[in-house]
Amino acid sequence: MNLEIRDTIAAISTPYGTGAIAVVRMSGPQSLYIVSKSLAKSVKAERKMQYRNFFDSNGELIDEVLITYFKGPKSYTGEDMIEIYCHGGVLVTNRILDTLISNGARLATKGEFTRRAFLNGKMDLLKAEAILNIIEAKSESGLKLALENLKGKLSDELEVLRRMLIDVLAKVEVSIDYSDDVIISDDEILSDLKYIERFLSSKVKYADRGLHVSTGVTMAIVGKPNVGKSTLLNKLLVEDRAIVTEIPGTTRDVIKGEIKIQGIHFVISDTAGIRKTHDRIEKIGIQKTLKEAEKADIILFVLDAVTGFTKEDEYILEIIESGNFVPVWNKVDVGANSVKLGDDVHISASTGIGMKDLEDTIVKKVKPLIDDGELSHVISERQLEYLKRMDHYVKSSISVLEQGYPVDIVSLDIRKALGELDELSGRNFTEDLLDNIFSNFCVGK
Repeated sequence: MNLEIRDTIAAISTPYGTGAIAVVRMSGPQSLYIVSKSLAKSVKAERKMQYRNFFDSNGELIDEVLITYFKGPKSYTGEDMIEIYCHGGVLVTNRILDTLISNGARLATKGEFTRRAFLNGKMDLLKAEAILNIIEAKSESGLKLALENLKGKLSDELEVLRRMLIDVLAKVEVSIDYSDDVIISDDEILSDLKYIERFLSSKVKYADRGLHVSTGVTMAIVGKPNVGKSTLLNKLLVEDRAIVTEIPGTTRDVIKGEIKIQGIHFVISDTAGIRKTHDRIEKIGIQKTLKEAEKADIILFVLDAVTGFTKEDEYILEIIESGNFVPVWNKVDVGANSVKLGDDVHISASTGIGMKDLEDTIVKKVKPLIDDGELSHVISERQLEYLKRMDHYVKSSISVLEQGYPVDIVSLDIRKALGELDELSGRNFTEDLLDNIFSNFCVGK
């Protein structure tokens, strides 16, 4: 790619706040010249940490720093880069950044360093996404997948797929253009396409496991009003995230939190109590509850062990019984009116009784989502959507051949599949696509 980028960018690359060390980085053709304006002694040695005093535009000392110079293309971005390691105070880092900007640099936008690395051919989009996944990893397994993708695991797998698609397209084109000289049967092309489709289908089939590992398993807490859903959420989160009162219908909106249970990352939602109501606002909350329950990987169906199984509970059970749910009988410290609905768990969210049993049951229910069979390296919704579209086009080409249509029609679907693959990896891209991906990064990365 190696697009010409003329300006030089700068940003603070470490988190905002006070710490022992902070990093200010700069990338672009003027990096060495801009930083030299603030140094009494220039930086020349490459990839070697050098001690310097850093001065502002008025010649006032800001800090004693260490500086490393990376000459392009042997740098993260593929351009000349400077990294400044200074003391981690907010004032110090901001003064250094302001000085670099006054000397001629521009403040970097979100993800602009990694974006330049992509544009300069240092990585493909899959590896760029892996960097974001590493930064945002919430579990050991999620971090492992992201690191493997940064090393090229998914890129290599999709490169194999690309070669297979190009090979079968070449056979199609040869059978069209040189039919008198080269005989390639439709059966041979069909066999190749079916092999590709099995390869693709496998990636799509197991993609959910990679997504669950990367982004977390979604869990919704549902039940009628005043059964202790919010108390249970707070007990799981070990904090007072939800308002807990004796007034039915207190929770009107979905309240979310993130927890880790036995090494598995969960995104958990406390929802409005489900009941028949004339309250317009409460009805909206109930509709949101139903949507959360529909898309959740696991549902905690909270019931009241004091009142027992009621008509309202029966109504909720009819809604969720086709899903992956755990009946959770709450308030067992003051009541014992429960019935058997499945893998029932008996707890007291207020006292902590039965919470270990609940966690064990939750993990048992979600284990097949993340470690039953092959674990996919597809770890973003964007990647999955592209694979699904590719799978659609390959299936379409198989259908065309099986219905006896001319082989030249097949080439259209194969080309579309290749187009999706190239956009997925970044061989073909649009500014909107890059904006969408890199806007999720932090400034300085």
